[in-house]
Amino acid sequence: MDFSYLNHHLYGNPQTAKQPKVSVCLITYKHEPYIQTCLDNILQQKTDFDFEIIIGEDHSPDNTASIIQSYADRYPEKIKAYVRPENVGAKVNFLHCFFDCQGEYIVHIEGDDYWTSPDKLQKQVDFLDSHPQASACFHNAQIIYEDGTGREPSLINSADQAPWIKSTDLLKEREAWFMATASVMMRKKLVKTLPEWFFHSKSGDIPLYVILAEEGPIAYLPEIMSVYRKNEGGMSYTDSNKSAAFIYNRIFMYSKINEYTQGKYQDLIQPILFEYHLLLTRITENEKSFLKRSYYLWKASAHSPKKLGIADWKRLFKEHVFTADSFLAYLAFRKKMNRFLGIQS
Repeated sequence: MDFSYLNHHLYGNPQTAKQPKVSVCLITYKHEPYIQTCLDNILQQKTDFDFEIIIGEDHSPDNTASIIQSYADRYPEKIKAYVRPENVGAKVNFLHCFFDCQGEYIVHIEGDDYWTSPDKLQKQVDFLDSHPQASACFHNAQIIYEDGTGREPSLINSADQAPWIKSTDLLKEREAWFMATASVMMRKKLVKTLPEWFFHSKSGDIPLYVILAEEGPIAYLPEIMSVYRKNEGGMSYTDSNKSAAFIYNRIFMYSKINEYTQGKYQDLIQPILFEYHLLLTRITENEKSFLKRSYYLWKASAHSPKKLGIADWKRLFKEHVFTADSFLAYLAFRKKMNRFLGIQS
């Protein structure tokens, strides 16, 4: 897919390296309180190679754009910024910048996250240069909770995190998440082109990491070198398990991953598809519909990882169909139908 139609959003006159070793793909929207910290920590990286920063600023309603412009003016040798005159959406914003990256390696970061080690890029480059079998590498990261929960900071990866990740590790469960976006460095040549279905997937990280893992294992570096802010404005808060559009897109994505991997991981993907189909029984528009909830339970059963027995069906009906609202709605519907058909109820 060609995103060059967005090239006219380029700000200023950047003078970035022609052949940088690393491209930092920075996507930002409404990140005024955070973007300076993010940029400062990128610019403070100590490297023996050139790196570029490709920024996509998606028409924020705050001062994010003006901050980006001031940095682009000060660091034209490092920063190439696209400042959107209208909002193009997170996925398109990312893809335009991602495919504009010229580096041998690419790192993706969102504007509300930041790196904590000035040696992050150098350490990851050194690792990938010396481990040609690796498609990518990632490191540990700290989560800072700014979502109103009051939780203490925590680490994404535990002490027993495996040193090498394969596709099976990414597909063991629905929404398995143990790779902070800002921690991943990947080989550009492996993602220079992407399958058509990728562009229609709401999630970028999940399919991208599977595509990489199919080309070679992804290595884990145990050092903590970035911070992930979990806040109400972050991407993780834009999706909902009560949204039909979101769930259908996840079903589409995992089905396409299954096709892409030629069914090698069907035993892992089927339970995920089963769970997502079950979620369709609980979406807002189906909450009071006994018939719709029954229909989606039947659809889910086609993806059950095991053959469903009578006891399984009873349990699933009790959990996903026979809610008070849906059953009362069903009784009211049956009463109307009986009246219409002249049947005494």
